[in-house]
Amino acid sequence: MLVAIAGADGAGKTTLSRQVEQALLHMGVEAVRLDRFDILNPTLSPASAFIDTDVQTLRNSVLQMPTATARLLFMLWSMAVTVSSHLDQADASRVIIYDSYWMKHTAAEIIFGADEKAALATASLLPQPDITLYIKLRPEEMYRRKHDDLVAYECGMDPACHPESFLQHQRRILERLDSWSQRLGWQEIDGTQSLDALVAELVRRIGEARATWKCGEPATLAL
Repeated sequence: MLVAIAGADGAGKTTLSRQVEQALLHMGVEAVRLDRFDILNPTLSPASAFIDTDVQTLRNSVLQMPTATARLLFMLWSMAVTVSSHLDQADASRVIIYDSYWMKHTAAEIIFGADEKAALATASLLPQPDITLYIKLRPEEMYRRKHDDLVAYECGMDPACHPESFLQHQRRILERLDSWSQRLGWQEIDGTQSLDALVAELVRRIGEARATWKCGEPATLAL
């Protein structure tokens, strides 16, 4: 089954996805964590082995793409490639945890100018998660967590990453994520909990979803 960890920048998606993967493995559950940069990992994404660069160069190159649409298409492609080969191996005993997936990046690129209807239609072509766990946190708390590790992309393309640039941009992302969460039935998680409590809650919710999940019935993105 495919699990997406959603949330805005600084919600803790990467830390949580790694900890949840380890917790599941420790419990004897077959699990793998993925993100869009795994296109650089030939073990996790053999179909993209033709890309020969490092994460920082890739990140910088993506930010230099001339339009929001170009960036979004590349990122959605990277997600489709990384997840597809693992879905071929999916069964009731295997959990694929995707850090972020299409949600936050699609919201960001719509803010940067991509057509919303076209962006969501493209995102709908990806394999859709069987469960989306949406980590909710106020922008001010996200800034407190990330203020010394920000990039322009997280600050509305403000190269100086002023606090208000980050806060304003993240509020706009959260508006879209909140709307999609209500429409698509994401499971919302209080991100103010301790890390241990969050990991335990995500593991519990994944376990509940596994108990009722039916292999071969892929979820769809209702536009």
